[in-house]
Amino acid sequence: MAARRDAAAGPAPMVSRPVPADWLSLRRQADHTAREAALPLVAEAVAALGAEDAPVRVIDVGAGTGSNQAWLADRLVPLEQHWILVDHDADLIDAVDPVAPTSVSSLTRRIATVAELPDIVAEDEGPVLFTCAALLDLLSPADAAVLVDAIARTGSAALLSLSVTGAVSIDPPHPADTAITDAFDAHQRRDDLLGPDAVDHVAGLLRERGQRVRVAETPWRLDAAEQAALVQRYLHDRADVAIEHDLALADLVTAWREERQAQIDRGALVVHVGHADILSLPATA
Repeated sequence: MAARRDAAAGPAPMVSRPVPADWLSLRRQADHTAREAALPLVAEAVAALGAEDAPVRVIDVGAGTGSNQAWLADRLVPLEQHWILVDHDADLIDAVDPVAPTSVSSLTRRIATVAELPDIVAEDEGPVLFTCAALLDLLSPADAAVLVDAIARTGSAALLSLSVTGAVSIDPPHPADTAITDAFDAHQRRDDLLGPDAVDHVAGLLRERGQRVRVAETPWRLDAAEQAALVQRYLHDRADVAIEHDLALADLVTAWREERQAQIDRGALVVHVGHADILSLPATA
């Protein structure tokens, strides 16, 4: 398997702030478990791409540390795959394991932004599968339009995975849950980002461009009795974001955090976090 790193400087970051590598590592297993619910979408993509009987370029947008490839590559068998990992963060993309799954014929790293996708994919280079994981909610409408245009213009397939939907429930419930959720969702929409509106927005754009679209729910179920570190990180980060968005919530959120931490310590807390996957195929597929 060949591997190389292509550094192409971009005019703007793919997301508004760096995504910590330790967070990507911590959430990886939860992501992979959730995505099992989208296996029928993967099977449809394989069938559509396999009908073209040619090697497939898999363009992984916002590839991070390679979790998407680690889960998806072997599930795209028997397709011959040439992966292009695209991320604006050189530190993250350099952390990708250089030894790709045996199902991957070649691997290229590109330091680039969503705005540069038209330069990465051309219409005459064979079948393409665009993919991403946990990215769409971090995009602006302008970035989403660039991604959708690249998919539709080249007649490509797309598997766009693990976008948050805003549906979060915590058992047992707490009186402050709603206020924290409202603040968190508002923060996710800051600076014109799509946040929890991403799935509906991107699916709508794809349909407008004539793509055939299916959506599957891929929620996290996090049990503090088995995933204490992830539950703690998720809830504490959620609390920090709520306070960042509305400082007036500080006392309420602090009390909420303390009670939730005690429940985590007892292994007596379960969190459901809504995510969804989008499959997009050209109308002629």
